[in-house]
Amino acid sequence: MIGVCRRGCLCGVETRTERACHSETGHSETGRTVAIIGAGFSGLLTAVNLLQTSSIVRVTLIERRDAFGPGVAYDTGNPGHLLNVRLDNMSAFPDQPRHLADWLAEQPCWQAQDGFITRGMYGDYLRHLLAETLQGEAGEAERLTLVHGEARAIERLDHVWRITVGPQVVTADAVILALGNLEPASPPGIDAAVRASAAYVENPWRIDTAAVGAARNILLIGSGLTMVDAVLTLRRPGRRFTALSRHGLLPRGHAAVPPAPFDGVFSGGPSEVLSQVRRAVLTHDWRAVFDRLRHGARDLWRAWTPQQKRRFLRHLRPLWDVHRHRTAPGVTREIAAMLAAGDLTVLAGKLTGVVLDDGSVEAAWRPRHRRRPIRDRFDLVINCTGPLGVIQHSAEPVIRNLLAQGYGRPDPIGLGLEVDQGGQLIGGEGDPTPDLYAIGPLTRGAFWEMTAVPDLRGQARDLAQRMADRLTNRSGSVRSAWP
Repeated sequence: MIGVCRRGCLCGVETRTERACHSETGHSETGRTVAIIGAGFSGLLTAVNLLQTSSIVRVTLIERRDAFGPGVAYDTGNPGHLLNVRLDNMSAFPDQPRHLADWLAEQPCWQAQDGFITRGMYGDYLRHLLAETLQGEAGEAERLTLVHGEARAIERLDHVWRITVGPQVVTADAVILALGNLEPASPPGIDAAVRASAAYVENPWRIDTAAVGAARNILLIGSGLTMVDAVLTLRRPGRRFTALSRHGLLPRGHAAVPPAPFDGVFSGGPSEVLSQVRRAVLTHDWRAVFDRLRHGARDLWRAWTPQQKRRFLRHLRPLWDVHRHRTAPGVTREIAAMLAAGDLTVLAGKLTGVVLDDGSVEAAWRPRHRRRPIRDRFDLVINCTGPLGVIQHSAEPVIRNLLAQGYGRPDPIGLGLEVDQGGQLIGGEGDPTPDLYAIGPLTRGAFWEMTAVPDLRGQARDLAQRMADRLTNRSGSVRSAWP
């Protein structure tokens, strides 16, 4: 039987790549092959929608991690890592709101806290979607190729894309970049010796809990959701955490019971919208107000000038982030208890330097609205500043390669790659690059809100439909997705 194991790896799976006899795989003579680089939520859902929408399009799904499907976000076994969105709004398909709930009803063991399931359980749900596709009877399995490896280079020759993945070359008529959030970069001020030492963790999504060892005093640079995850992963009796960020703001929490909807309308520039939000929260639950604002965020963002977008990012983004990206009620309660007990301290200030000193780490920061820095010692420093946005600083080989060749260019306001409203990359000369697309956080410069499942699932569906229409318009072999 074709399938994937619970971890999402290819145990016992004979993929089309393994059955192939040549070093190149993917390209079909019909000219209807799509390669998707990245098999987390965005990549997987785009692939599933493509296969369901068209009966002739072939998909090559490329993933460097062992697990296909869950990505970094949902590949966790920590029961304290809960989703940040209630399960009733986490279906993979916007036109099937009960798809996740129906799947959960068939699972022998799962639990929800205030309507929030664990991220690991959601990862199992995504693995199920992949396994269901590989076991499908409608021909999807024969049109899906899984390639395990890191995409390092991309080149367009004779109207065909060639992607170097380890020792093999994958060819395709169109390519979709679904890389998810880019790995964070070290903030300024951290000495090279610190970065090279075991006392520093640059990527919090790859924390080795065993390597943390006996560290008792831990500095977390950043105070958002990444910091919350790190604290929940590493907390233990006697361990103390200090979170430092520019504004010292913590993510707000969801209500235990969803508030009544707010049906107001927002318009104008960032200052006008801020004033409208402030008036609305005087008479309505702020969560409902922000939920309504989020639904119209893409249209607002599209209407703003580059100057207005930069002003929003400079002055209002911290407020947006902590109100928009919330914690589950149970997580909110745990963080509040840690704050009350003194196990977690949150500071507002700017990091000015981190150096090694006599077996420990000395960190210096300047408190907000003060000139004189404060110094303290820590056993461990963890970078929780969040995903990289300035794409030209990315260490991703395929990103650096396509930028060097002019297939893409940075978004002008520093939020990823520049794409048009259809997700097509804009090349170095300012023209769209044929048959090269991006999905997910890489496209925030065009769409702003493109990180959570409710946004990503719609983008995946729409991009799959456009790709299917483009690649099958000669034969008319398109059928509706997920009837």
